[in-house]
Amino acid sequence: MKTRFVLLIALHLAVSTYAQTTRLEDLCQVFHLPDGKDTTTFIVFGTKDDLKVKKPLFLFRQGSQPTPFIHLDGGKYYLAAPFHFRDYQREYHFVIIQKPGVRLVADTTFLNDYYQALRQPNPSEKFVSPTYLQNNYREKYTAQCNQVINYLVEQPWIDRQKVVFCGGSEGLTVGADLVANHNRFVTHTILFSGRNGRRYEYEIWNTRQQVARGELTPEQGQQQIEKLYQIWEDICRNPTAVDKRFGDTYRAWHSFSIHNLDNLLKIRTPLYIAYGTADEEMAPSLDALPLEFIANGNKNLTLKAYYNHDHQFFELKKDATGHVVDKIYRGDEVARDWMEWLRK
Repeated sequence: MKTRFVLLIALHLAVSTYAQTTRLEDLCQVFHLPDGKDTTTFIVFGTKDDLKVKKPLFLFRQGSQPTPFIHLDGGKYYLAAPFHFRDYQREYHFVIIQKPGVRLVADTTFLNDYYQALRQPNPSEKFVSPTYLQNNYREKYTAQCNQVINYLVEQPWIDRQKVVFCGGSEGLTVGADLVANHNRFVTHTILFSGRNGRRYEYEIWNTRQQVARGELTPEQGQQQIEKLYQIWEDICRNPTAVDKRFGDTYRAWHSFSIHNLDNLLKIRTPLYIAYGTADEEMAPSLDALPLEFIANGNKNLTLKAYYNHDHQFFELKKDATGHVVDKIYRGDEVARDWMEWLRK
């Protein structure tokens, strides 16, 4: 059975690049908060002068990849994000938290077209570091987001009347946990491209897809699924292990494989969830999400489906036989809908 790193389970969103500058401080302001023996690092998009203007907070939580979100290309810095923050800079202070053990800045020489690590020039350039593996779990990321929000709402340049959390894929799991159980300051939640059930369910779904495509026989597929059950049993026996891995660490698998629906239903403030209908593994559970909210009497959900868009909000163009012949990135259009919802 092929093991796979979690990058393939919750794909990172496509990125838009903009605001190139030769000085990092002209792009964003870097903050470091003590966290026991560790440090929580985050950026606020904009210059020092931007911090003199009081605005609401918009915290964006990236997906699962341990890829730096500030890139250096030809001596110029730019932010890699799923939509153009600058278009809404007058409305919000945009914040992104660095994952522990992941470089803040990466030279694009070592990244491929999807901004994943391409090659490592020396050990210090590794994006998947021991520190990252030790800290790559839901509870850590939720605590980071909680810490940063609690710090920022005390700053004079943050309008705490509106605090937005936005996260997709892995960020949906983090955000649902944060807003449902930890942070009282979040007033609006935007989640996208996630699932209601356990992350580990992907492995079973993917095996069934391999059978459907003829890559495995039904017998081989069932044997593989039985093996997955055994691995999950081992994960549950060792839920905090980072030395045991099935692609990702056991700790990551266990912490992210919670039932997101339980937390989503606990959120009482306005909740916006977006997804692409061509996101085959995520879409079915999100299609059914209104049934759960209606059954529980919850009326705070706005659900937005984008027809024939994939996990990363690429619109798929197909020929007469149904084969994908082109992909058009629609992340900025999707974000525009979020912003219109926030203005209501």
